[in-house]
Amino acid sequence: EVLGKKSPMKKFALSLSALCLALGAQAQSSSSLNTQPHSYGLLSIGQGHLNADCSGVQACDRNATGGKAMLGYAFGNGFSLEGGYTQFGKFRASDGVVGLSARPDAWSLGGAFTANLTPGMGLVARAGVARVRTKLHAEVGSLTGSDSESHTQPIVGLGLNYALTPAARIELGVDATRAEVQGERANVRLVTVGARLAF
Repeated sequence: EVLGKKSPMKKFALSLSALCLALGAQAQSSSSLNTQPHSYGLLSIGQGHLNADCSGVQACDRNATGGKAMLGYAFGNGFSLEGGYTQFGKFRASDGVVGLSARPDAWSLGGAFTANLTPGMGLVARAGVARVRTKLHAEVGSLTGSDSESHTQPIVGLGLNYALTPAARIELGVDATRAEVQGERANVRLVTVGARLAF
């Protein structure tokens, strides 16, 4: 081997070592952010599911596209205070000329706790209260009608996030609560993927 020249294998090993060091430094920086108080925002999109009884109905779609937007404040010890808005999606059932759609959404306030699984990965548990509003729209032939009801319900969630930079994370999560109309309750959940930014 000529002095001052590196073989392709040594160049690859050197590049791999540099990459590992860079990722390690980034993960440590991301981890250190979790120990400092800071504000953050979370914006997610995904699929909602309404656990409604569709027996005897000709067509029933209990899955729909939804999303959520949250603002939070992390105290630096794993605990956070969060508030935001969740749209679970628009669900529809029909039988002949009769159609009914339900659209639950919620304003929520609660607490969250993040446990660091690795320096760059965190598991988030959420619990709080939500003001869940369910909008109904009915169609019978050419006749239509709408109504809505709002009820206070518990809301819980679970998330797994990964640090891309010290201030930016991607998060996969699920949130669940209940929709209630005229005394009838149905569980509703939203599975999302989104971005969390610290500021």
